[in-house]
Amino acid sequence: MFENFAPVKGADQALKAAKSLAYGEATFAWLLMYGNTGCGKTHLAKAIAHVTRDRGIDVNMVLMADMLAMLREAMKDHQTDSMLRKFKDMAFLIIDDYGVEYGSDWESAKFDELITSRYATAKPTVLITNKDVADLPDRVRSRFQDTVMSRVVHNSAPDFRSKKS
Repeated sequence: MFENFAPVKGADQALKAAKSLAYGEATFAWLLMYGNTGCGKTHLAKAIAHVTRDRGIDVNMVLMADMLAMLREAMKDHQTDSMLRKFKDMAFLIIDDYGVEYGSDWESAKFDELITSRYATAKPTVLITNKDVADLPDRVRSRFQDTVMSRVVHNSAPDFRSKKS
């Protein structure tokens, strides 16, 4: 899927970091990729998942809204902690579209719990968002700005959809 990513101005750092992580060449385990809608963040996340799977690593990619919906659904059977544990224990987790959910206190608490656990265990984690880094909750931003374990890359490429006729 990386081969299907047309190199565009503004996406070079994101592409380089995504490839490095996917091919197991990165010195970091966490990647925060942010930028405007349509700049290719999700495409790169899918490429990371594809290449990582091809390397024999179990990887899961989930939309943030879907993950929260699964956690809320699990509340019906008092299984929220069990469901959250699954996300905490995944070998490699990619969370797409962080920041489009409603942002309730419960959602924030569960996400913080997830990120704190994955950070403490150094499990590879990719977070994709349209939010600016400065707009992320302090605890999330702090973990992703750990320069030993993480990389933060801004994909400033233009919206590819606006180019379609």
